[in-house]
Amino acid sequence: MDSDVFDVHCIRRRVGSTGLVIFERDDILLRHRPQFEDLTLGDIDANFVAMLQDFRNLDVRFGFITYHSPPRRKSRVRTDSATLTRLLDDLLRVTGALPDFWIGTACMSTLRQRHGSQIRDELDLITKLTESYGADLDKLVLVRKAESPRVSAHPSGLTEIFYPGLSARAASNISRPSKVGWLKTMIKHVLDLE
Repeated sequence: MDSDVFDVHCIRRRVGSTGLVIFERDDILLRHRPQFEDLTLGDIDANFVAMLQDFRNLDVRFGFITYHSPPRRKSRVRTDSATLTRLLDDLLRVTGALPDFWIGTACMSTLRQRHGSQIRDELDLITKLTESYGADLDKLVLVRKAESPRVSAHPSGLTEIFYPGLSARAASNISRPSKVGWLKTMIKHVLDLE
């Protein structure tokens, strides 16, 4: 396993080798909370982790991005954000669902410095991840919260899947395992794993 830690907010490694699946972390893997201090282990979606375990067994390349930007003056919150990333990474490692990357907004400035301010927005980040992993554009999936705005212009071949996150107000007759099963089927279809 090749591991490259940019800083405490950004981890990149090579674990999988099939496709590239980028998940929004907040409200998909974790319930959305106004403060990181409010998070508990119960905020992690066990059904989603089981899906990630299946993807790891299928050698799918995947990781998480987060847009949470802590207040600049509260260094304790920033540390909590970095600690949360490390804890989630350790938890997923132990469960057999180790992601290839974690990228947070705090990491963007580090990436900008390394790539000479080439990374300006989400599209640039997606492009850089695709290039660095040598992923086939036809097997590139971005999983976003159902209420997220669509990427305005995206690389040809990128498939966006809008997923009702943990806090989404979806129809109550659709169970959480059913939603995760639907997401897994959609991703496997894009990656030709069916």
